[in-house]
Amino acid sequence: MEAAKASARSDAKRRAILKAGKNVFLKNGFGGTSMDAVAAAAGVSKMTVYRHFGSKEDLFAGVITDLCEQIVEDELEEMLQRDPPKALRAFATRMMKIVFAPDTIELHRIVVAESRRFPKLGRYFYHNGPQACIAILEAYFERNRRSRGFRIRDPRRSAEEFLELLRGYAHLRALLGIEKAPSSAEVTARIEAAVGHVLAR
Repeated sequence: MEAAKASARSDAKRRAILKAGKNVFLKNGFGGTSMDAVAAAAGVSKMTVYRHFGSKEDLFAGVITDLCEQIVEDELEEMLQRDPPKALRAFATRMMKIVFAPDTIELHRIVVAESRRFPKLGRYFYHNGPQACIAILEAYFERNRRSRGFRIRDPRRSAEEFLELLRGYAHLRALLGIEKAPSSAEVTARIEAAVGHVLAR
């Protein structure tokens, strides 16, 4: 019982540190963030922060992992159990909502800015975010590639093309601060284009 309580407290502190870390990184960027500031924001000691994350790079990687887990949580697999048009539209709607969320865009900017100095951040972001989403769709397309309702020749390429049709240059413009998230009409158009790309007419 005591061990379970201690584990729960440790998990709660870790969650608090991740939340504080994300907020401080978003506010100050990677270079402007200190472990002292994260500890103060989380309401824990700096020693506690280091106990959970050995360095600022590890903490940032933890923040990115937490974000990516939200993107590829089990719910996505459940969505893909529906009728294909509904499944793909639900999947695409969720992806658009997360990918264009202000916090996601800002963290993406930080990763791009810091990936040259800390290559593992870029690899971690890609592996746990885009790559994980591609893998889920690729497996789905592989299972359905011979179905009359699909137009799939290469499951991997189809998965990448589907996701790229969703993001397009709208995502680059958002990253560069040229535009905000696409309008609801554009989101709908992008989703329909992506779904139409892989389903037989």
